[in-house]
Amino acid sequence: MKKLAKQIQFLSFSALTAMLLISCGGGESTTEETTTTEETTAENTEGTMDTAMAGGSMMRLMHENMQQMEDMTGKMTGDPDYDFAQMMALHHQRSVDMAEEELSSGTDSKMKEMAQKTVDEQAKEINELQAFMNQHTPTTGDTATTMKMMHPMHSMMTQMHQHDMSGMNTDQSFAQMMINHHQMAIEMSNEFLKIGKTQEMKQTAQKIIAEQSTEIKALEAWLQEQPK
Repeated sequence: MKKLAKQIQFLSFSALTAMLLISCGGGESTTEETTTTEETTAENTEGTMDTAMAGGSMMRLMHENMQQMEDMTGKMTGDPDYDFAQMMALHHQRSVDMAEEELSSGTDSKMKEMAQKTVDEQAKEINELQAFMNQHTPTTGDTATTMKMMHPMHSMMTQMHQHDMSGMNTDQSFAQMMINHHQMAIEMSNEFLKIGKTQEMKQTAQKIIAEQSTEIKALEAWLQEQPK
């Protein structure tokens, strides 16, 4: 009887030990699964935040450009050529700022290539516009007439806010914002051509229309290829 009791005690102890091991093992698995879920959630949240920051940064630059344009009201001379040069130099600078943001944070090789092209070409054009202002003495004119060149900015900003940029990464945000920004430059140039006087600035406006129309098509084609 004593021998049988010892065997029963041993078997009971073994069964209890096995149950404890299984229980502990199950606990470890649950902990690992929970940790993995938390890590995945954190990664998804971080990705969403990065996407929101990408679009927000580009939009902030556009708003700053708009505000700077508005602040130029007191600097307008009424000379259409001089005022166009002022406005376009400022407008180009914001293009350069957005392109530098893309070069810093973007990952798509084609968009980064276009961003570098924007920096190189528009920085050069800014210098040309500054040179024109330095050598061109503005004539006194009706500032209300030259202020009409700003009107396209207001309508384009309204359209831009209506465009859904949620879920876009840095490259996609850059492409969409540059489309809007180029369209503003084209509309401003078209307005200028109605009132411009000097051949130099008229040629600059025509060049802006031609080059940025081409870039808009390239940017739109690239966006069409991106996964929704």
